[in-house]
Amino acid sequence: MNLALNRSFQRGGCQLLHLSKCSLLQWLNNIDTIIYGGDGVLWHHDKPIEGAAETFNILRAMGKNAYICTNNSVLSTQKTCLKAQKMGCLVAPNEILSSGQALARFMGEMKFEKKVYVVGGQGIIDELRLAGIKSLPLDSSDPNEVKDITLDPSVGAVVVGLDENFNSLKLTKASCYLMKPQVMFVATDRDMAIPLAPGRIVPGAGSMVAALEAATKRSPFTCGKPNSYMCLNLMRQGIIQPDRTLMIGDMMHTDIQFGYNCGFQTLLVGTGVSSYQDALAAQSSKEQIMHQQVPDMYVPELSNLLPFLSSRNK
Repeated sequence: MNLALNRSFQRGGCQLLHLSKCSLLQWLNNIDTIIYGGDGVLWHHDKPIEGAAETFNILRAMGKNAYICTNNSVLSTQKTCLKAQKMGCLVAPNEILSSGQALARFMGEMKFEKKVYVVGGQGIIDELRLAGIKSLPLDSSDPNEVKDITLDPSVGAVVVGLDENFNSLKLTKASCYLMKPQVMFVATDRDMAIPLAPGRIVPGAGSMVAALEAATKRSPFTCGKPNSYMCLNLMRQGIIQPDRTLMIGDMMHTDIQFGYNCGFQTLLVGTGVSSYQDALAAQSSKEQIMHQQVPDMYVPELSNLLPFLSSRNK
């Protein structure tokens, strides 16, 4: 079974492992930068995926620029970097691209000078602080105190990310702030749910955004994947050349769509959310947007590339 390749390759292409070693290395020679998803590609929650870090490091040793791109805004880029290093990846803080970081950059570009009310985690607070933007402390009030809430008149934006302690009080406060049309509404990402274990999911930032949209009839500017804004600054500076960049991800509707939006080549790995069968279904779908989520290539897991790469470093 073959996947149709979207842009950079001829249609009717193949699963990556069906290529000869020579063809695969020739394909890699046309790649300067590789952007990896985090969870589902390099690790599962707090456990490394076997062989993923080794593959990441060998590709770096072959001269490929490497970035880890995540919609997880609970951790700051610094803490995400430490997590990646703990998983065995040779990566620096400036090679982490996070939705929280993108959100802080957006607020800075908007010349935002008021305070921010955050529905999300400490990672957003940390990124805003690094950008010189003030925010209210994360709300820890009793949800039963909804009728007694007070609003800070200096708040000029509500930003929303994954909030592990989301409750009715935060929803009410954020909704009240957003009743004023001049208050900005910004989100890290729209991921509705995060797989935790077979049969178990955790509501994602998109679920919190959807609640606010329903309450306020407003939609936010979303900074994370699949919005190309996530790495627009790197492309504008010429650090990333889209036609020589590969996006490796496990979620078709975020990672692969992100790659499509940026003009990157895309590789789906089967160690996370989306499967090869999902890609085949998208390929045959009558919905045009689903065709944008068909990856250029597929491998069951990132470490499947190791036999093709190891001889390059001997």
